[in-house]
Amino acid sequence: MDVFEAIDHLTQAGPASVYLLYGSEIGLFDWFCDELARNQPDGPSVLRFDYQEDGFEPAELELCSFSLLGDKPLVYVRNATAFTPDGRSGPDAERLAAYLEQPVAGRTLVLSVPADKLDERRRVTKLAKRHAVIACPVPSRDRDAMLRLERLARSKGVVIAKDALAELWRRTKSLTRSMNEFAKLQAYAGENPIARDHVLELVPVQAEDSVFAWIDWAVQGHVGSVFEGLEGLARQGYDPFALIALLARQVRLMAFARGATNLEQRAKELGVHPYALRTAARQATRFSERNLAKLVRVLADAEWDVKRGRLAPEVALNLALMELACAASTTAHNRAQ
Repeated sequence: MDVFEAIDHLTQAGPASVYLLYGSEIGLFDWFCDELARNQPDGPSVLRFDYQEDGFEPAELELCSFSLLGDKPLVYVRNATAFTPDGRSGPDAERLAAYLEQPVAGRTLVLSVPADKLDERRRVTKLAKRHAVIACPVPSRDRDAMLRLERLARSKGVVIAKDALAELWRRTKSLTRSMNEFAKLQAYAGENPIARDHVLELVPVQAEDSVFAWIDWAVQGHVGSVFEGLEGLARQGYDPFALIALLARQVRLMAFARGATNLEQRAKELGVHPYALRTAARQATRFSERNLAKLVRVLADAEWDVKRGRLAPEVALNLALMELACAASTTAHNRAQ
């Protein structure tokens, strides 16, 4: 069961006694607690504890205590490392296990673990599986991510255009990071819906994603985007010589991928991920074998000239980029003819 299915289930049945949430999307943990409280009568408050700092005893005392006013706050214990292989055991884990074996009726305990897997060998994990265990992974498909982001935006009262939401996901690749950007984007948009331009202005691209996009622009001959992106890459710590090396590696992969009948086998031979070689094969269709061979030499010479002190790294990079752009545009022109 995922976190959204768990919230939907509340309309058909009441809240469970215990929820255990785990995964990389830690922003969903707090969102789940807020939605759980909002969907209950009278909207109970949420009492938050940290297992690493407090152990389980304060949360247990709250769960076992009854208010004269009849309040039944939701008890949320984050960082419940008792469920992970390297988490602490001892009295706190035993106390938690005893509670999971016989939770207090009419009260709700939410536990969260910022880990992709639970330690199935632990007694507390086996006891937790008697209750509601909810996975919160990063969505593997863009379509699923968009549906989840739309729902999260609605629940937070965020009005955002679909193309802006798609751009937000492209830049963050995380529901948690996207939710963290909502408040900033809302404040910037004012009373207007959040537009794609707002996302482009305010939300930075993740470093590892931006360099891959930049390399793709370079081998496709998108000169304007390539040179505009250089400043951003410099702020992320990429120097011109490192970019030359990354371009050289990609062009070599393109040369290896072009004409390969079995990309999976070729990837094993080269010791690279099959996805990287498939991407290189797609990029290589823009170039003839002759142009690819020339580009391999150009980039090798650029690295050599920088190492020998013949060219400054910035100059060598600019010359290599112009050779790439020329080769890409020449191939596209030939195809058009």
